[in-house]
Amino acid sequence: MGIPTIILDWHSEYRQLLLDYSVIDPYDTSLQLFTGDPNDISAISNVLELTPPQEYLLERLLKRIEVSKLKTLEAFLDYLESLPDESSWMRESKLSLHRKLSLLIRDNYSSLFKLHSHVQYPTLQDVLSELNRSVPCIVDLGRIADTSVRKLYAVFLLKRLVDFLAPSKKPILVVIEEAQNYLLRNQAIKLICEMLREVRKFNFGLVAISQSIQQLADDAIVNTNTKIFHAIKSRSDLELVEKTLYIDIQLLMTLPYIEPGEAVYSTPTLKKAVLIRVE
Repeated sequence: MGIPTIILDWHSEYRQLLLDYSVIDPYDTSLQLFTGDPNDISAISNVLELTPPQEYLLERLLKRIEVSKLKTLEAFLDYLESLPDESSWMRESKLSLHRKLSLLIRDNYSSLFKLHSHVQYPTLQDVLSELNRSVPCIVDLGRIADTSVRKLYAVFLLKRLVDFLAPSKKPILVVIEEAQNYLLRNQAIKLICEMLREVRKFNFGLVAISQSIQQLADDAIVNTNTKIFHAIKSRSDLELVEKTLYIDIQLLMTLPYIEPGEAVYSTPTLKKAVLIRVE
């Protein structure tokens, strides 16, 4: 359809599903970790499950130092470790925060993130150049072994893309595979939930794909316009579909038995959900 498309490929499976594509290797595309945007801290806190004291300490540290003077994330962690212990809670929070952030420098993960850049979002140029092609661009997240690091990289990539492209309002479509990793009920990443509510006005389309609707946060259900359901066997999933859509009871009862390639399709331009077949 001529819309640049990027796929956040959680399990490295889309190369086997598509005939033509381009690939972004996360290890060749490092992302800036701190840009001065408070949402950077919020994203890290969400993904790495920081406690309020740990998040406060990270925010305080970023205000206290000039990140541009530190060359590596290791240097940032050394600075964190050298902070004087003003109280017992601070010592405990400092050690815990250091342990959680140290995950980002283990193995070869340090090549995924950098502290700062002298040029705004330079590492996005590779991604954007691939998006200018007429084929989908796959971000091969499966190459990142640790799931927390994988999730953090995907969240930051999505955030940087939105920040960079939203002002121009150029259309782009982002496919979030295994969306429950970002939008898990009661543990959803706030930044992704906000995007579902707001980015549509910037011509930014988000597609969330998951095996089970009941795993997803309410934001994913309420703030997505078009919904496509393939065969659903779970009774709890079926009950949620019934609550979510205006759907005939007969069509709802056929959902567990529809064939591959068939789906129940719902969109605001239709008065009610219909059964479709994809050729």
